[in-house]
Amino acid sequence: MSGFERTEVAVIGAGVVGVSCALWLRRLGHEVLLLERDAIAAGASYGNAGTLADYGCTPIARPEIWSNLPRLLFSSDSPFVVNWARLPRLLPWLMRFLGQCNASRFRANAEVLANLLERTYDDYAPLLDDAPAAAALIRRRGCLYAYGQADNLRAARGDIELRERLGIVQQVLDANEVAALEPAMAGHSVGGILFPGSSHLEDPQAFIEALATPLLHERRLRHAEVVGLQRRPGGLQLRCADGRELLAEHVVLAGGAWSAGLARQVGDHIPLDTERGYHIEFDLQRPLLTRPTCPVESAFYMTPLRGRLRAAGTVELGSLHDPANAQRLRYIEERVRHVLGLEDEVARTWLGFRPSLPDSLPVLGPSPREPRLIYAFGHQHLGLTLGGVTGRLVADCLSGRQPAWLAACSASRF
Repeated sequence: MSGFERTEVAVIGAGVVGVSCALWLRRLGHEVLLLERDAIAAGASYGNAGTLADYGCTPIARPEIWSNLPRLLFSSDSPFVVNWARLPRLLPWLMRFLGQCNASRFRANAEVLANLLERTYDDYAPLLDDAPAAAALIRRRGCLYAYGQADNLRAARGDIELRERLGIVQQVLDANEVAALEPAMAGHSVGGILFPGSSHLEDPQAFIEALATPLLHERRLRHAEVVGLQRRPGGLQLRCADGRELLAEHVVLAGGAWSAGLARQVGDHIPLDTERGYHIEFDLQRPLLTRPTCPVESAFYMTPLRGRLRAAGTVELGSLHDPANAQRLRYIEERVRHVLGLEDEVARTWLGFRPSLPDSLPVLGPSPREPRLIYAFGHQHLGLTLGGVTGRLVADCLSGRQPAWLAACSASRF
């Protein structure tokens, strides 16, 4: 093994979570190498809604799923769809997911998410100090939930009260107040919720590329697809698809939807699956919105980016290898056109893969079977939001001082 390249810490994955982990470790004086098979922010970190959703403490797995299950699973007009040809493979994940859809698990998981979200800005701050070009892309204008039906706004009272108990700042609005904030929503909303502490990015990919500048300047990025992970007396041996090998004293696995396969190589069987997320973009001469706006019943975000509008969201359970579902893209397009009256052509479409666990929590912390391996994946819809937080917690784990509540995110919970 004397011919291997060696490093103190290897971080697998250069999405926003992997970049943030590498930056935090670098700040604390660790020798770090960031490994990425494609490009920085090439996956889910590229195609997200571009929102720092520090309010996002309500899990996807919730008690109401049971009463809505027939519509969610079988309606063509649903924001949640399943590729039924993949059901045999998806069934174990779905059963675990439904096991989380009760009041006690919903509250417990919400509390963990709130703990993670509490330091969204604090834990990005030192990274942004080193990357002013990334900081310049943040727009602090809040995020708006707009409800099209009064019954749904009334039904949201439980979530509103939960967020209040967990310290999330929010403002409940009537239809006129929604229209005053976003005139394009006039006539399409009976009321809404403003999350004034939220921010959005003018360009999510450019933000992450700029954030990674210190790593690039110090040549800490290697283009490599890691396919093998083995324990060795001197560390963890990484084998790359091109035959290269690396020995690291510690490894941080932040490979998003592709992480579970490497975790299995050390004996951790983690029920990670994929939400296939979609977005469409319109190139616009002038912005129609000033902040991310979610037409709640349609379950996607409309985010004003630099020179364009991105509509991103919905949930499709399927496979990493299935082609894009044209019906999902039409679902988003039709609803954006209805709400905003857009006649412009769709400029771009995208399909990406959100790494999702049944309880809506990430896997974060040391492997229960290999303490030199630290997990940092499965953030579902909150990867961009929790990048800085995850980086700081991973650095804490490497120093052996992670908070006690983080045990709820351990791989040992499965």
